[in-house]
Amino acid sequence: MRDLFMNPRLAGVFPQFAPGERLQNVYSFAQTEKRVQDYLVAALNGTITAEGAIAVKGQQQAVLSRVRALQAVIEGFINDMPKVVQALRKNAPLYLPYATLKQLEDTKTTAGKIKAMRAVMDNFQYNPDLGALNSVKKENPEQFDRNKKAWEKKVGYSRRLKKV
Repeated sequence: MRDLFMNPRLAGVFPQFAPGERLQNVYSFAQTEKRVQDYLVAALNGTITAEGAIAVKGQQQAVLSRVRALQAVIEGFINDMPKVVQALRKNAPLYLPYATLKQLEDTKTTAGKIKAMRAVMDNFQYNPDLGALNSVKKENPEQFDRNKKAWEKKVGYSRRLKKV
């Protein structure tokens, strides 16, 4: 978890937390806004102007399209912040369809960044090790079971038997 969210090389792919930052379950609106702004600047390869606005090169419609595409994963991330922070504190392992961090570092397209964020958020939706089953997007039980099995197969998850 920390390899992804406390790694400046992945700032354009995932929202970042400073390594020495005191992790909180709930952040103020200003802190959340700042984290989202920093993430959007990195994800969209933009800059912050003197007025505090985000400046991004490209056609307005194309940029807006990219922002809208990122919106759902950002909202899911922010809404599930207590579980994200809990996983960061534990440095919980995530199951992702990537073999190396380098693959994530090389992600340049908005679609690739969204795919990576969704892969992380799927852990909070389907990974029983995180104890957050069906918490990101509420799915009916049958759909959830199908999607969970598909996720387990996709990432190679296998249940570990715990000794009692």
